[in-house]
Amino acid sequence: MLAREALPWLSVSEMRGIDDVVVRELGIELKQMMENAGRNLAVLARLLLGGSVAGRRVMVLAGPGGNGGGGLAAARHLLVAGAAVGVRMAAPTGRLAPATRDQLAILTALEADIGSGPDGRIASSDLVVDALLGYSQTGAPGPDVAALIGATASARVLSLDVPSGLELATGILHEPHVRAEATMTLAAPKEALRAPGAREVLGDLYLADISVPASAFARLGIPYSTPFSEGPLVRLD
Repeated sequence: MLAREALPWLSVSEMRGIDDVVVRELGIELKQMMENAGRNLAVLARLLLGGSVAGRRVMVLAGPGGNGGGGLAAARHLLVAGAAVGVRMAAPTGRLAPATRDQLAILTALEADIGSGPDGRIASSDLVVDALLGYSQTGAPGPDVAALIGATASARVLSLDVPSGLELATGILHEPHVRAEATMTLAAPKEALRAPGAREVLGDLYLADISVPASAFARLGIPYSTPFSEGPLVRLD
């Protein structure tokens, strides 16, 4: 477990700057970071389910952007590990970001259970993965996302980067929002995750390595020392 004070907490604009440096200057592709996020998310799902996902029912709720792509990558890893995985999309294929569309195509080729909109299988799942809205979310969730969020009310939820409905740019907790048992944020914690009201929806906070090097932080003048020396997933105190 790592003390929260040991890390820089980034604004959304700083996180966008980090992403830009990583992709444009260092040549680390979005797909690579998405794959790392998905793999670590699957590892955390396994931990929450007691160490094994064999036969466990996991429902992944995926939005159209990079957050959704990370969730879809996690769905694939969990499917390969023996989980009974379902995917519910919040947007049609034509609205998906290119990397997210590629992740969905792989799951389609694997004949995964893919659908759209809420159904009873969400509430009855052993774990729901919330990959609906990431750090780019603004305002209250739209109708399609809101319907899926509503279906998580009685479920165990693991959120990717931020519980959907918590706006990272402002710290505003919109209605509806996900109430997570655990949240896995990426590369560095975000300022809004310690905003008033965030604590009640975050659950346990974890930080995952997505291969962002210290040099990317240095280029933006952000003091940083890697917290991932002992592994790619760290729980924050």
